[in-house]
Amino acid sequence: MEKFVSLEPTRLHTSARAHKPPAPTLVGRLPEDLHIFLLTHLPVPDIPSYSRCSRRTASLAQRDKVWEIKWKSLGVDHHKLASVLDDLENKARGKATALRAAAPPTLPVDHIDDDFGDFASFDVLAPPSHQMGDFLGAFNNVSINNSGTSSAHPISDSTFRSKYIRAHRLLKPTTLALSSPPHAILSALTQFISPSLQHQAKTLHLLSLFLSPLVKPLRAWESMYFSLRSAIERFDTTLLAAFDHADSRGEEAGMKEAAESSWEVWDRSGDWELGKVWAEKRELFYEQGHWEPLNNFKYVYHMYCLSLLH
Repeated sequence: MEKFVSLEPTRLHTSARAHKPPAPTLVGRLPEDLHIFLLTHLPVPDIPSYSRCSRRTASLAQRDKVWEIKWKSLGVDHHKLASVLDDLENKARGKATALRAAAPPTLPVDHIDDDFGDFASFDVLAPPSHQMGDFLGAFNNVSINNSGTSSAHPISDSTFRSKYIRAHRLLKPTTLALSSPPHAILSALTQFISPSLQHQAKTLHLLSLFLSPLVKPLRAWESMYFSLRSAIERFDTTLLAAFDHADSRGEEAGMKEAAESSWEVWDRSGDWELGKVWAEKRELFYEQGHWEPLNNFKYVYHMYCLSLLH
């Protein structure tokens, strides 16, 4: 007898319902991703106000993704400006140590009970909160747990948020010098900047990135930026004079330092004046007997031959 095999229908394609994307997580009536997008483009002074809308927005404001753009816009890693922050931090620590040594003795006020509850311990020499200006309340090492209560917790140094917090707190005091007249801004910045031309250039470069439309760290960032550019133009004139002085003395190291410092602060708009002067001195690098221009081509040909052997 013949055997009949029953054939069951086979589904050739899955239904559209099976590939339906998951529903977005809503915070209020808006998707969570939209809140994060808005936070990444908000000026820094507006982020604390946004975070106070609810516990959920407070949690989103602490997301590392929000602060990644702010941190990368500073260009600390890309332009190798970490030494500027380290120097500012060392100077701040030195000033704090001197201030504590000169301050009169004080009594500790930890956990003193009164009619209003417990006082939290505080440092009488710590800068008052109003000195943080537009950044007041943005970062207090406080998180909101599921029960809705606040609890202090340390911030990891490896997060974008913690890196930006450190940079903001170190750069914010330097912006006070930008309220000086244009001709006095560089003098006012000397308390923060080392005398090295290259270090001064790196500090001014970092400040120009800090006061940029990608970061918007303070309410008056735009007017501060124009004051800073005015000071940078004066600084570039100083570099041009330093370049000419080093050239007259035949100091190639001094010429190189002045040129690199000028390149550091140039905003890539308009002409690079010192670059023109540097180009006029190019014959210095082709003096017969002092340099061997053919070495450039010999080295390339030598490397090409080695690649063929391998």
